[in-house]
Amino acid sequence: MPPPTRPRTQASAETQHARQRRLAYAATLPTLPDLLRPALDLVFAGINPGERSAERGHYYGHPGNAFWRRLSASPLVTREVTAEDDAALLAEGIGFTDVVKRVITDSALITRAEFEASVPAFLARLAHASPRAVCFTATRPFEAVYPGQWRAHGWGRQDVPAPAGTPPETQVWVMPSPSGRAAGYHAQIDRVLADLAAALGRGVRGARTRGAA
Repeated sequence: MPPPTRPRTQASAETQHARQRRLAYAATLPTLPDLLRPALDLVFAGINPGERSAERGHYYGHPGNAFWRRLSASPLVTREVTAEDDAALLAEGIGFTDVVKRVITDSALITRAEFEASVPAFLARLAHASPRAVCFTATRPFEAVYPGQWRAHGWGRQDVPAPAGTPPETQVWVMPSPSGRAAGYHAQIDRVLADLAAALGRGVRGARTRGAA
């Protein structure tokens, strides 16, 4: 005889309780530091730090996230890189930040209001870095900064003004999310990163990045 099943309301309550415990735990984790300096070539801007990334202290730190594999395969870098290399990439002209700095595993729980409240501080951080390009690593942070400008599946360079406070020639790019949930679009990441490298002149032997010693 099969074991009795739990009532749906009980299972739902247990799921909600587990979610609340996870949110409470994530709230105890320190956010990731902004890896930025003036005169960067490129800044990758994500939605927010995930729980696993915050635990590891590195951007895109979840093992199921394809960011570092796709970046390693691109002309933007000359070697294989992992999450542990995020700070070291500053010396190569690449920086990292997020629009929302709150640690949370499910970014879908970040509301439009929270995005809107986070944009001014994000733009100030970006202005400090004055990058040649910013690449949003998902569509939602781009939409937060540029409401109404996203066109479905329009990954690549965007026809929008430079972010407020950055040089007027700063390019704006959007790539699909490297999260495992968006695996069906990961092939597009390779194209975007290759085009971005070409636009920045990276991948050319002997090319120097701005601000590099």
